[in-house]
Amino acid sequence: MTPAARARAAARPKAPRGWQFSRLAIAGREVTARLIGPGIAWLIRGPAVRGQEHLAELDGPCLICPTHASHLDFSSVRLALGPRHRRRLAAAAAADYFSVSRPRWFVAAWLGSFAFKRTGGGAESVAAAEGLLAAGWNVLVFPEGTRTTTGDIGAFRPGAGLIAGHTGCQVLPVRITGVRDVLPKGARRPHRAQVEVRFGTPLRATPGEDPRQFTGRLEAAVRAL
Repeated sequence: MTPAARARAAARPKAPRGWQFSRLAIAGREVTARLIGPGIAWLIRGPAVRGQEHLAELDGPCLICPTHASHLDFSSVRLALGPRHRRRLAAAAAADYFSVSRPRWFVAAWLGSFAFKRTGGGAESVAAAEGLLAAGWNVLVFPEGTRTTTGDIGAFRPGAGLIAGHTGCQVLPVRITGVRDVLPKGARRPHRAQVEVRFGTPLRATPGEDPRQFTGRLEAAVRAL
């Protein structure tokens, strides 16, 4: 390998390492999904899915950007995606979930998550997401950054735009409704209610597009679902 080739290889973002990205963990998650998934599906009454045809428009690893109102958002999206698209799915989870307690760390890792800093150290988190995309993983990022407490969609942060611009990957807009009725932020006990997951047409950043401009397009697409 030439020095220039080595430099290019060193500059490529690296996927984060961890047992949650192993083949055994991937298989274990799917087994768990088939065992526990029906119970979650009962709780959220489905979920009902709209725009499922847009999944067929995905031509490679993509960035999945749903709204965020509940801890059940990720499970709802996983069920709506189905086995093919969720098999290699990594979710960006707030970095504090990996440090608050061992049970939280295990649950976050078991779900295939990686630490994503919401404030400070953003470049490192973006690079981790880009590394996973380059390694063939679909990556789920909540562009609002945190769960809504009102039910309204919050302003999107520019991280998704940065990742989309750097990688050229497709970005799947997703809006989840009803999940706040099941398990809102701060609640300890879920209540059965109808959840709907709506997929939009995949987007792609145009060459030279400002990350904030793309994030604005993405937010508008999600709000229109």
